Amino acid sequence: MICFRGLKFGRFFTTRNSGKISPATVSKLSEKRLWNEFQEEDHILKVHVSSWLPSPENVFRWEATINGPTGCPYEKGVFALSVHIPTKYPFEPPKITFKTKMFHPNISQRGEIFVDILRSGWSSALTIKVVLLSICSILSNPVEPFLVRNHAARLYGKDRNAYVKVAREWTVKYAKGGLV
Repeated sequence: MICFRGLKFGRFFTTRNSGKISPATVSKLSEKRLWNEFQEEDHILKVHVSSWLPSPENVFRWEATINGPTGCPYEKGVFALSVHIPTKYPFEPPKITFKTKMFHPNISQRGEIFVDILRSGWSSALTIKVVLLSICSILSNPVEPFLVRNHAARLYGKDRNAYVKVAREWTVKYAKGGLV
């Protein structure tokens, strides 16, 4: 903390005496950052991920689709996701869930994603779009250790060919055109 003539400066400008930033200020800063992130264009990202605001009045709620990467069981699938962003973003990670039914070692039956960047490995340097691209990446390369004890994780560890077969079947059945 740097003090200068009674003013305290931390990570952000703070009030004279509190030394803390108010929740309302954090929320406004989060909202501003999210608008900037949302409006940012990335041509590489657009190939794999599409995102939009279901309600332009609420930048803390996004919807997205991820195209299944080439050369993996999810290829040609379009997967719908729901993105809920806390008002303390970027200091807290977003909650991202698959709306499309998935057969994957890092994704629960309820669509919860179990990877470190959405939990203890979260960094305020990450953006929502980079996280979505990372989620796309785990489709081709599941992240071990698997925190989800599901059939996909067991099959992935025991019989990779059987896992690929079931994942392809689910992709064909549930992920065509992003339908949930």
